[in-house]
Amino acid sequence: HRTMAHCPITAPRLCHMVKSAGYDGYGFNLYQEKSRPGQFIGKIEPGSPADVAGLKEDDKIVEVNGVNIAQENHKQVVGRIKAISSETTLLVADQECEDYHTEQGIVIKSSLHYVEYISSEGFASDDEDFIDTRLQIVRVDTDEQRN
Repeated sequence: HRTMAHCPITAPRLCHMVKSAGYDGYGFNLYQEKSRPGQFIGKIEPGSPADVAGLKEDDKIVEVNGVNIAQENHKQVVGRIKAISSETTLLVADQECEDYHTEQGIVIKSSLHYVEYISSEGFASDDEDFIDTRLQIVRVDTDEQRN
């Protein structure tokens, strides 16, 4: 986790998830607690778009696709997540991050300059061994060059 320069806490995370051919859904569920307002990330399936995009269990959802969901119920939040069929972006904060921002009187939003952006786009979850070849230089030696 990247931390904010002025304090040792984790930054809010903007988690962009893209559905892949080999995976059904995003690989996480939501829950809510009677004692705490808001929607929270529940179980995350290893290797899922949610996992790759940096969601963590018990993260609080702050925004869905750029819209603050503080006043919305579970059904409304699920509707926002499903509004775009192939992808969704969640701004989330862990408890420590949320507490810090509350104490400082700072509203967590995706426009904060220290928000960490993580995306599952381009990750092939149906490939067991994902190899990113975009930065590799391939050199082929012929027999003549080797001697």
